[in-house]
Amino acid sequence: MKDNHTIRLHSYRRCPFAMRVRMTLHEKNIPFETVEEDLKNFSIELRKHHPEAKVPVLIHGENILYESAIITEYLEDTFPTPKLMPDDPYIKAQMRLWTYWCNQHFKHHVDHYKYGTSRSAKEDVENAPKMLTEDLQKLEKALSKHPFLLGNTLTLADIHVFPFFRQLTKTTPLFEPLHHFEACQKWLESILERPSFKKTMEQTS
Repeated sequence: MKDNHTIRLHSYRRCPFAMRVRMTLHEKNIPFETVEEDLKNFSIELRKHHPEAKVPVLIHGENILYESAIITEYLEDTFPTPKLMPDDPYIKAQMRLWTYWCNQHFKHHVDHYKYGTSRSAKEDVENAPKMLTEDLQKLEKALSKHPFLLGNTLTLADIHVFPFFRQLTKTTPLFEPLHHFEACQKWLESILERPSFKKTMEQTS
């Protein structure tokens, strides 16, 4: 580690955004404390540090950060080993485009399918299967070329997108077209087996 400041993470175990941060911390073997939040009754500290009262929030010494992709890039810059971002500026931009796509498109399509009209407009729910199929085609195309989104090694692109793909695989009813995307399934299985993910999903006291 670069310094001895304690890292404290306000998190919620099943939140895909919080998973991004916990997995990054575990990939880098960075010790941290977890504050497991109640989404219906956030802690005073979280409300103090996040203007929208959301998880995750990371506190590192006097540094306070929110928004998962900003936190993971901060961790990469502060603790650069092992490396989770490419050096090439264009490939690094591609990493950020995967994150943008996930946040602005894929995540919403998953939500429309998963939660239905309880949270989404009827039109969005009706369009969700078509949009998700296109999303999976995009992922399959990239993952058919190499085992991870940007090449042969795991990067923040994978860490940022994976929790939402995993979420899609757990919906009821199951999104049946998933079975046709073999490269996506192989990618999912490889990440599920990583020690960092297993630690990420451990119950905290």
